[in-house]
Amino acid sequence: MNLFCLVSRQAMANVLPVLMFEPSNVILFTTPEEHLCAENLEKLFKAKGIKVKRNNGLNAYDYIRFKEAVKNQLESIEGETWLNVTGGTKLMALAAYEAFAEKDKKIIYCDTEHQKIITLFPNYDLSELKANLNIEDYLSSYGYSIVETKKMEHQKDYFELFSFIETTNSMSSFIDMFTKIREELSSENKVQQPKFTVNSKEQLFQFQKNFDKCFIQFSKQKKNPIKIELSDFRSGDWLEFYVFFILKKKENLCPLIGVKIKNQEGVENEIDVMVLKDYRLNIYSCKTGKKDNQFDLYQLETLRNITSGTFGKGIFVTANKHSEKFLNRAKELSIKVIQVHNNMRLN
Repeated sequence: MNLFCLVSRQAMANVLPVLMFEPSNVILFTTPEEHLCAENLEKLFKAKGIKVKRNNGLNAYDYIRFKEAVKNQLESIEGETWLNVTGGTKLMALAAYEAFAEKDKKIIYCDTEHQKIITLFPNYDLSELKANLNIEDYLSSYGYSIVETKKMEHQKDYFELFSFIETTNSMSSFIDMFTKIREELSSENKVQQPKFTVNSKEQLFQFQKNFDKCFIQFSKQKKNPIKIELSDFRSGDWLEFYVFFILKKKENLCPLIGVKIKNQEGVENEIDVMVLKDYRLNIYSCKTGKKDNQFDLYQLETLRNITSGTFGKGIFVTANKHSEKFLNRAKELSIKVIQVHNNMRLN
């Protein structure tokens, strides 16, 4: 099967139908403005063993010539041929639609918001969108690559603790203890002490430093101690692990943690947690330390830059309450802010 695609910056409009229907050939129609988008798609599809042909340099607003280009390509190709009319400008879509309708060829539309494939011509039909998409392919379609990710090894030891927190609705108590631990660790005298303990108010949690080893005990019986890394609490990495836990264990998704990505210009950014949900990339920035409005606003801007380049969803997860100024700026940038709480949902 051959699939004609109209290139636009929203790569998923073409990636998802291609991954779902697995055509032998993909024919891309692109304007000079979208040539980089076409290159990203071509690279991804070829990596999947799909042949790609590009029709470059087309004028998105010249209806007659664009229709001619589609019609000429359609007449020169053999075998079953469909048009994916999801991408491109409205004028490109109308011109291509007309060219295919005149030849009585199948036309589809990908509704990414509701995860549906709509057959528009010759007969209307609706089917579920089922595409085998992973994070690497998603990023690749927008010109990003993964440089490295953090290995979840000792971090999984925290899952039992997080399950206890969820079961007992004790996140606020845990955060209070975490704040105390940070205060203790900010004191050089305390850090140099071979042993010290920190208890939560309700006595549900106890942090123990025993020379170079640290533990957390939880439950009122103070059973089930788990060994932890001091750096996880000094830097606040535990919140990244908690977000990972919620996404993986409660929402049955496949998140990545500590992801360093690079764009086509070689600029690198590190993402705390990312996951694909409903064919959209969700990007999480996690903050547990003291409020720093300037730094936190910078984090919002960075998150927005990455989401705008990937059409993803940005989520700022914090253990703190933030100012109206911060929340308003997040709203302006379409970044969702979630304050950590019991039975938290991350969508």
